[in-house]
Amino acid sequence: MGDGVAERPFDGIIVADAGADRIVGGMRLLERAAFALVRAGAARLLVIGPGREAARRMPAVDVQWNVPPATWVGATGDPLVVTSATTVAAPATIAALAAEAAPHAAAAGVLWRADPACPEALDPRTRPGLPPPAGLPRWTPPKDALLVPADDASGRAAAERALLERLGRSGDGWFTRLVDRRLSRALTRLLLPTGVAPNVVTLTSIAIGITGGCCFARGTPGAAVAGALLFLLSTIVDGCDGEIARLTYRESAFGAKLDILGDNLVHLFLFGGIAIGLYARSGDPIVAILGWALLSGVLLAMASVYACIVRRSPSPAQRALYEAFASREFSYLLVILTLVDRLDWFLWMSATGTYVFALGLLILGALSRR
Repeated sequence: MGDGVAERPFDGIIVADAGADRIVGGMRLLERAAFALVRAGAARLLVIGPGREAARRMPAVDVQWNVPPATWVGATGDPLVVTSATTVAAPATIAALAAEAAPHAAAAGVLWRADPACPEALDPRTRPGLPPPAGLPRWTPPKDALLVPADDASGRAAAERALLERLGRSGDGWFTRLVDRRLSRALTRLLLPTGVAPNVVTLTSIAIGITGGCCFARGTPGAAVAGALLFLLSTIVDGCDGEIARLTYRESAFGAKLDILGDNLVHLFLFGGIAIGLYARSGDPIVAILGWALLSGVLLAMASVYACIVRRSPSPAQRALYEAFASREFSYLLVILTLVDRLDWFLWMSATGTYVFALGLLILGALSRR
């Protein structure tokens, strides 16, 4: 989502203009503006406009409503950012504006850095909507900034498209960006109006993946195809939980851990199911040996993830390795190998890959502690 935090804390004023309660990306625009300001580094918020009595999800900072801005600003001397609720901006964009040494105004929407020493510019009685003062220098946002006026239907649609397009992660590979994210974003767009919680999506993904693993264990070609397709669906749904969390500012440490542990549980059922199904079809003792080796590797990988990722903060190299293996791009390869009846190839690759991954995490962790 392009998060960023200003080096110096600042205060934020939100003008709850007409349309502040419109939904964009699964959130009311007023709520989105509040969370974006706080994520950017705002220590306090002042909301000007109607609607305090409505039930809202607001960030856990001091939020005041309709206090005279000149009184509220006080003598802290902290920078001040003013925005309308219907101006959709990423936290990094707001943080960049707050870091400016002098007052500036963005060219789009209502977003400007105010001078706390000039309270006359902040009086909503004489300046309804608190637009930037005339003559304020125009601010040039960073190249990757998100700043979209969303005060009408077309603006809200454009803002939601822009938010969805930014849902990728730095660790996404080219195939994930080209295929996986397009599919998960389309599903995320459908899920947002339901208000479903990210952790519910995570649990749904886990259930689908486990079901896919059980299908593989049946040992028939048709069941294997169903299992591969279910696992592919699980990976797409698995991308939606994080997208919904980032889009609606509902990320949590518990959700991140649930996602990691769920991935490992699905892998345990998937690889175990493939091994059981192949052995049921062939009776080949080599398959049995590979299956046990793979399950041992999965357990070792799970232990390594818990020790290196869940229990402590991973090093950048460990995080990069984890993101590379957690991308699940192999789900598409699994579908192809299942269709051409070469699951034995997948078993060999997985049996090797789990040990490489687990040992890689442990070695990188040891190197980072030197």
